[in-house]
Amino acid sequence: GQIFIDGKEVVIRSPKDALDYKIGMVHQHFKLVDVFSATENIILGLDEGKFNVKKSAERIKKISEQYGFDIDPNKKIYEMSVSEKQTVEIIKVLYRGADILILDEPTAALDPIAEQEMYLKYADFTKGKSSVFISHRLASTRFCDRIIMIENGTLTETGTHAQLMAQGGKYAELFELQSSYYNDKGGAD
Repeated sequence: GQIFIDGKEVVIRSPKDALDYKIGMVHQHFKLVDVFSATENIILGLDEGKFNVKKSAERIKKISEQYGFDIDPNKKIYEMSVSEKQTVEIIKVLYRGADILILDEPTAALDPIAEQEMYLKYADFTKGKSSVFISHRLASTRFCDRIIMIENGTLTETGTHAQLMAQGGKYAELFELQSSYYNDKGGAD
């Protein structure tokens, strides 16, 4: 496909291109440098003339406090839980000033408590930004302003959670199927 911003096509061939357009991506499978601290991973690849580790750690702490993330900027990646590592990825896009956030299954490796905390923070850290939240877990779509159901590469349904449930289409069918494992309607004893 193509990406357009203000009617102009955007071509992204490298992470630097994405930064130039202020697009931040949080991937399901991400790579951090284990022996580096959270701060070092967040500023990795940025212009070293503009950023230094001490100043960056202070800014990361401020962003963490602003959005309610519990992260030690000086902690080494190998000392972190999966949830903390995912938080580093989210803070990285916020630190870099991304106006457009693309989150691809950002909670896939999180435990249910960490996942719920992330959903509760989502509205705060995406305020004033455009965001795309990609997920196969339909419970995560309830907080989204607009849901786009794609099936076999085709847009099949769009609306809010309530609208799509009322339509009774494929989205509603899949939502009911997934939720059946969490209530008395289904699942093994």
